[in-house]
Amino acid sequence: MRLLNRHKSSYLGIDYNYEPDIMMWCGTDFKELFEKNYKKYPNDESLKYYQENPIEYKSNNYGFRTTDDFNDTDEGNVFLGCSFTFGLGLHLEDTWAYKVNKTIGGKFWNLSLPGCGMDESFRYLYEFKDYLKIKNIFHLAPSFQKTRYEFIVDGKPLRLNLADEGKLEKHYSDILIDDKYQLLNFQKNYNAIKGLSQDLNCNYYLLSDEIDYQDCPPSSRLARDLSHPGVFYNDRIYKEFMKLTKELQNG
Repeated sequence: MRLLNRHKSSYLGIDYNYEPDIMMWCGTDFKELFEKNYKKYPNDESLKYYQENPIEYKSNNYGFRTTDDFNDTDEGNVFLGCSFTFGLGLHLEDTWAYKVNKTIGGKFWNLSLPGCGMDESFRYLYEFKDYLKIKNIFHLAPSFQKTRYEFIVDGKPLRLNLADEGKLEKHYSDILIDDKYQLLNFQKNYNAIKGLSQDLNCNYYLLSDEIDYQDCPPSSRLARDLSHPGVFYNDRIYKEFMKLTKELQNG
């Protein structure tokens, strides 16, 4: 079995020097915000649940929030996306990606990270495609990801979200904010990921239509930061992806 070397640089020269780790907080799901919200909404059922059931963000040998380390012997499934796939503010077992993987079986390789766009999702798949025996790729790419870019500057990846201000001169921001350019960039990455899946002889499932994550029953548990999708939304996404797998099986 060929295991990935955590201290070996990638084809871009990026050093993925990670050890498996456990964090109690991540990104917008931070302790101070939770304590502030809990004090403000002491009767909120979601917050009371997380007070009694803390979240653990466990990473594998490459720093991804996924239960399995990377290897090219066992067959598994890759999941791409942003915080909606990462499961920010949720227990791993409540995320759509975990539920899909549990249903279909195989190793669970979640390559999503908060803030990811299509550029970054393609790079992660391209980086690790030769080290994983991939059966299926599941990709959640909401339309807001069109405003997220990744560039390589001085050999290191640089994220750019057009929702952030002051990072680009106006000439460049005018180009990147253009709807047609955003759509073209999204389509290029989609075609590249789909092409890789064909080269790898695996199935590729993409969901990019908008599903309102705020449209949920009042009793449904929210994410711990109260801003990211909760359990109900993840159940809906899980069901949508399972529909796609059945459609492919049925021809």
